Amino acid sequence: MSGFVPVPDVLSMLICDQIITDRITGKQSLIGIFSTIHSFRFPVVQPQLCVYVALTDGRGKTPLTIRIVDSEDARPPLVEGTGMVEFASPRAIANLALQFHGLRFPEPGEYRVQLVCNDTPLREGRLMLRKAKRPPHPAGPPPQQPPEV
Repeated sequence: MSGFVPVPDVLSMLICDQIITDRITGKQSLIGIFSTIHSFRFPVVQPQLCVYVALTDGRGKTPLTIRIVDSEDARPPLVEGTGMVEFASPRAIANLALQFHGLRFPEPGEYRVQLVCNDTPLREGRLMLRKAKRPPHPAGPPPQQPPEV
C-alpha cells in the first residue's frame, strides 16, 4: 500500500475553560469541562475556550490542524490553527493544550471542534450553543426586608 501515511490515534479530546500545566511535574489539570455554552443573546463572545488532546501512535513529525466550525459548514471556521507534533516513538503520548481567546459564535446551534492530520479527520467533538432562559419572576409583591434594629 504505497503512499499510505499513518495518522496518530486520539486517546481523548475535551473542551474546557482552562488548562493548567504544573511547571515541575508537567501534569495538566483541566478546569471546567463542558460541551454546552448558554447565552441570553447572540452573537456571543466566549472569552476563553481550551481544547485538550492526547494522541499516540504517531510517527515522527506530524502535522495537525484544529478548527471550530458550525455543524452545517455554512460559514468559514470560527478559528483554525495548524502545528506540528513530534513523536519520539509510536508508543509516545503527546498531550496538547490549546487555548482560544475571544471566539465569536454568531448564533445558537451545534458547532464542531475538528482535529485533522494530513487531510484525515481524527476526531470531532460537539459544542452546543443554546439560548439561555431567564428565570421567571415570582408572583406577588417583592419580599419585605426585616426592620433594622
